[in-house]
Amino acid sequence: MRLIQISDTHVSANHRFFLANLEATSNWLRSQEASLLVHTGDVGMDSAGQEIDLYASRDWLAGLGAPIHCVPGNHDVGDRSEINPRQPVNNDRLRLWRDAIGPDRWLMDRQGWRLIGLNAMLFGTGHEDETDQYIWFEKALETDLPVAIFLHKPLFIDAPDEAPRGYWSVAPQPRQRLMASMRRARVKLVASGHLHMHRQQEVDGISYVWCPASSFVCGESQEELGGERRLGAVMHVFGVDSVESQFLRPKGLDDLKIEPVQQILYPR
Repeated sequence: MRLIQISDTHVSANHRFFLANLEATSNWLRSQEASLLVHTGDVGMDSAGQEIDLYASRDWLAGLGAPIHCVPGNHDVGDRSEINPRQPVNNDRLRLWRDAIGPDRWLMDRQGWRLIGLNAMLFGTGHEDETDQYIWFEKALETDLPVAIFLHKPLFIDAPDEAPRGYWSVAPQPRQRLMASMRRARVKLVASGHLHMHRQQEVDGISYVWCPASSFVCGESQEELGGERRLGAVMHVFGVDSVESQFLRPKGLDDLKIEPVQQILYPR
């Protein structure tokens, strides 16, 4: 089974700064022969603040001509209130995502693997759906199949027991709860986005893969996190009990930085 993961396309209804990269990604995806497509969030530029970006995201996904399974990012449904008090995760944002894009968590069994999509933006919010998702996740892991997990924010940056990393990863308390559940299953892959970087590392027998963005890279506004700042995608090739992940670079991508237009896109 060949699965292509893309992330952080940042589709915009009004801004064209990264449109050429979006078009290059679209053309490349249409040319591929993958079994599955997965998008790990921030489909839209500011869907949490402007519904027009959410609907532009929906139309872009439909234009790919192939089913794609998505999980939401912080620019799709908001974040924890202490991270972004202007756009907290709430019922309205979750409902809009589900109506326009689809479920914010999902499970499918394909060719001897269980694939799980999680809404990472719920973790640490205290929203009622956070508890529901924990319960759902624990049941989803009740399988003898090897498991691959897809979510927007990485569980950690450097180590599973690290201190809070704020905006960049899942907070320690929900992270530990998730990883305790994971230890009871045959989890082989955790694939995320969000950081606009590519990195692969193995920890305790699990491959943790950061999928790069398709839109832009971050320069001086982002601290050093240990990944490579380049645009692209990831191909995951699933075997009987293992998965190989490969960075891919669609033709036509340009590693544009966000900083020259950051205050236009995300004014503070």
